[in-house]
Amino acid sequence: MRTSLDELTWHAMDAMADDWESLEQIVLHVEHFLGATDKARIAKLLVVLVSEGLLREMERITYQQLTADMVLETPIEYWFAMTPQGRALWDSEGPKYRNDNAR
Repeated sequence: MRTSLDELTWHAMDAMADDWESLEQIVLHVEHFLGATDKARIAKLLVVLVSEGLLREMERITYQQLTADMVLETPIEYWFAMTPQGRALWDSEGPKYRNDNAR
């Protein structure tokens, strides 16, 4: 069970603080604070966070095992939000990252 978040993970989750977000929206948010980032890296991170129970993915009509490739191929079809467990961890880690200046 994850007990802390690195800067990239915290900012990716921060993008979902108020609503469901797609890969494109999450990448824009992360880049605002951390500079250029690789979409594939964020897609992989989202899949890991879903598997850890910190994020959930909006249900699609047909369920398949979520992969980073799926998110990258059709990012508008995949929307993510924090679970209560994810929100609690994100909030507890906030003091480390909330005062970051956007680049």
